[in-house]
Amino acid sequence: MLAAAPAPTEEVRNLVLPLDDYQLSVNEIYLIESAQDRLTRACMRKRGYDWEVIDHRNHYPDLRNRRRYGVIEMTVAKEMGYESNARLMGSTDITARKTDREKRLGPAERQAALNPADGCYKRAGDQLARGNEVDEGLVNKLNSLSLDKALKSPAGARATRSWARCMRERGHPYRDFYAAAEDPRWTRSDTPSRAERQTAEADVTCKRRVGLVKVLSEQERAIQSRDIRGHRDYFARLRSAKDRHLAAARAVLGRR
Repeated sequence: MLAAAPAPTEEVRNLVLPLDDYQLSVNEIYLIESAQDRLTRACMRKRGYDWEVIDHRNHYPDLRNRRRYGVIEMTVAKEMGYESNARLMGSTDITARKTDREKRLGPAERQAALNPADGCYKRAGDQLARGNEVDEGLVNKLNSLSLDKALKSPAGARATRSWARCMRERGHPYRDFYAAAEDPRWTRSDTPSRAERQTAEADVTCKRRVGLVKVLSEQERAIQSRDIRGHRDYFARLRSAKDRHLAAARAVLGRR
């Protein structure tokens, strides 16, 4: 059973960046995995085995940016400090069900299903992705660089300095929110200490006071939009490949 986490705030749900549209969301990943399960089951039956299809995957919020700017939700700060877990980032019981399914496989079934060379699960994934291969190295690189550029921009640097000043006034002298989250004191226990939670609460308070999330997200949106225009052909291919991948999955599932 996965550990619980506070429900995402509206701010987190609305934290969407331009490059997100070119990468698979959690629901799109689950759609493809459902189709992959169906193809795997057909392949496994030909080999004399069965395969549990994990279907009825509900729609989940896309929380990929929940911790992009550190802890930004007071509910999370008060309960978890700087700790994280799978459910905080959007993982659900689907992850646990997949793990349980793998544990139940016998040696022969495991070989038939999960052999990295010609296992049914790999074959199914290859079938869905065939013809849709685009190197995602550039989009991943730009996604990382946009945050670095936002932090170093005049507006981002000013907001970070204002955040640091606000934190010092509260007795927490950190140069930036990464340093606060990575304080070695927080690694001494598996559960957040009172000091960790209080620091995280001050962190969120100061981010709100100086508008840090708004500043950084606005900077990133501008940077990423420019990157998309500057690599127009690449992103057109990436979008087309994503659309074809999803269409292949929907065809297997009999969906439009």
